[in-house]
Amino acid sequence: MKIDRPLLSAFAIVSIAALGACSKGGGEESAAAAASASATPSAAPPAAAAAAPAVGGFDPAAAPQGQNPPGAWPYFSLMDGYTRMTEENSPGNSAKAWLEDVKYERFEFFDGKKLIPVEGRAYVTRGLGTAASWFQIQKTYEALVKGLGGVTVWEGSGEVMENLKLKFADQRYRGEHLLQYDKMGVYMVRTPDRQIWVEVYQPWDDSKGYWLTVMETKPLELTARLLAAEEMKAALDKDGHVALYINFDTDKTAMKPDSAATVGEIVKLLTTNPGLKLEVQGHTDNAGTPAHNLTLSEGRASAVVGALMAQGITMNRLTPKGYGQTKPIADNASEDGRAKNRRVELVKK
Repeated sequence: MKIDRPLLSAFAIVSIAALGACSKGGGEESAAAAASASATPSAAPPAAAAAAPAVGGFDPAAAPQGQNPPGAWPYFSLMDGYTRMTEENSPGNSAKAWLEDVKYERFEFFDGKKLIPVEGRAYVTRGLGTAASWFQIQKTYEALVKGLGGVTVWEGSGEVMENLKLKFADQRYRGEHLLQYDKMGVYMVRTPDRQIWVEVYQPWDDSKGYWLTVMETKPLELTARLLAAEEMKAALDKDGHVALYINFDTDKTAMKPDSAATVGEIVKLLTTNPGLKLEVQGHTDNAGTPAHNLTLSEGRASAVVGALMAQGITMNRLTPKGYGQTKPIADNASEDGRAKNRRVELVKK
């Protein structure tokens, strides 16, 4: 995925491995002691199993209780002198695919020891500008969070994560190239009914801005239901197609485990209707480039076909086809519309 960023000139990285040495002393045993040991040999006690080191780090449940922000979501703005990245001011920059304002998402935040997964409402924006130093950016958001009774979770560079051999599961703009040179500040306020996390992040090659992520924990609100095989068949007979919302990992073709039930209903549909043949279509929203979205949709359609074949459906009844963002069924200007466009369709052949 191409991202407009300044190129690094004459850049070299030297990795130096630290060497250590252990020294051990020596001595002489007396002849009597040696004879005694020879005469009464005893087995060495079994070595104790090494205990796994405690990871430690930040415990969100132990943080002091603060207060809810007084303003409206997303509670925290960009700093004065920074402009939110948009299509208009950054045409062609594929980093726009990471801008989000969604009702439910999963992020990991680093606390200096481990990655803490957080699920809930998420807002991600990129501020364009050079109005402040990185230190000022960190301390600004730290002050805002602490003003609510919150705490600093961690501040530092990605080198600590690199040394711990940790990686973000959902990489996005974080650790995309040289994690050890990325900078981050993570803050959290625990309120009576939720946690509100704030992360400011500056990738190593982004000298013209920073990323701001705000996340509040909340339970998943189910806005869909499982479409039974009988209902799929009725829609196919009536309209010739039916839209399904199968969950995939963000920007990937791997289906999430909770998609198994829907796949099972498609298998039931095809098993009880042996003459039915389907085109399995993949569709995306318009986040990202058209070429990327086409490839993504093709991969997702193929993943569904592969899952059906794994349960005994023959390939001659299935045709995977990706359409990318070319066939929206809702307005991509809203998150609800984009969610409707991210779908798999079964089309009767």
